[in-house]
Amino acid sequence: MKKEYRDSDLYDILHFTPEVTPEMKYGIEDAYAQIRKGTVKMNKNTKIQNCHRKYLFLGLAAAFLIAFGFWGFSNPVLAGKIPFIGRIFRLVEKDIGYSGDYSENAVPLAASESKNGTENANAENSGSKASGSNENAYSQTVNGVTVTLSEASYSELALYFSVEIYCEEGFPEDFNRVQNMKDYMLSYDVLNMLSAQKFDFSQADSTLYPTDIVYCSIENGFSTPYSIEGNYADSHTFLGVIRVELDTLRRTLDVKSLPPEFTYSFTLQKFWHDLNETASVIETETADGYPVTIYEPEKKVYEGPWEYTIPVSMNQSSTQTKELMQTNDDGIGIANVIKTPYEIMAELILPKHADPFDYIIAITDADGKLLDSQGENAEVYSVYNRNTDTVHIYIVDYDTFMDECKGDNAGRLPEKALFQTTVKW
Repeated sequence: MKKEYRDSDLYDILHFTPEVTPEMKYGIEDAYAQIRKGTVKMNKNTKIQNCHRKYLFLGLAAAFLIAFGFWGFSNPVLAGKIPFIGRIFRLVEKDIGYSGDYSENAVPLAASESKNGTENANAENSGSKASGSNENAYSQTVNGVTVTLSEASYSELALYFSVEIYCEEGFPEDFNRVQNMKDYMLSYDVLNMLSAQKFDFSQADSTLYPTDIVYCSIENGFSTPYSIEGNYADSHTFLGVIRVELDTLRRTLDVKSLPPEFTYSFTLQKFWHDLNETASVIETETADGYPVTIYEPEKKVYEGPWEYTIPVSMNQSSTQTKELMQTNDDGIGIANVIKTPYEIMAELILPKHADPFDYIIAITDADGKLLDSQGENAEVYSVYNRNTDTVHIYIVDYDTFMDECKGDNAGRLPEKALFQTTVKW
């Protein structure tokens, strides 16, 4: 019977880094030296040879351990036996830049392995090497790269999709910064991507939504997802999460909320990452005339497209909204506060002709600690692992916030804020 892995097992495999002790290093070097020289003799009656055998086996065991460590799953057949599909949120949701309990509300997309451990028959017939995936609407192979949308988790402020990217030839080691870059600060890796997306609201009430179809791309001025955050399960497989921001779209359509059901189409046109090689050197200077040298790295680019259409059905009962409509004497204030299971944001009220880019909305948790930004919008904040039953909201002049209130200086927000309020849920 095929082994069933617990989520904790998979997490350990995904984040495993073997420790190489001096004894193991000596054993490896000694074993390889003997193998190259052909001096290993299996005479167990000789004490010295027993010692050599001990170090030989220790070295080979260490080499085996390292070879099957985080970056060492070079055998795609072995990697394919680990059932990642349907469990990716649970494996990476704690380690990405926009952490959240997405697995608690996940909607499965791609087919995962059945309970008895056998893979879906369609997956076997498809010839796809992505673990547990099949060539269906959510799994596509282009140019030797299989991209599978595994799960979805929705909120009124963003859509989240877990994704497995399987590269037949294997990813360059330079991509894996977490394991291979010294002093790398993040707990996750990032793939850059170029994407396009389409929202189809034709199912919604036409009197509420001004258009049926909204096309989003760089060409027509709409922001689209530009990165995938996650970790490498092995040298062929990247597990990550794509965040699709919704609030800008809602404000562009000038509606209070998006419909609970709509169709979302996503096209991953290409993705890439920098390599540890220099492609070009640009000599330039700043506006003040100081010389600047810019090193442009080589990039490894994977061309698509990979295209997906997903019917979205959101449970809007999980969203809490507080209508405030509070301002100070200058007309600066907060209209409402929206809180989902993953994030929280407040909407700004300004007098006419005021520029919203001149202000920052900062939100702290019940303990007065500044919340972390969630995704590309700095004023959408994460609620992950924070007490947000009570939140404190501050509107601060942009320059004042950047110079005096950000980071460890968040304690100065009450004295520097132009407007402030407290919301209890």
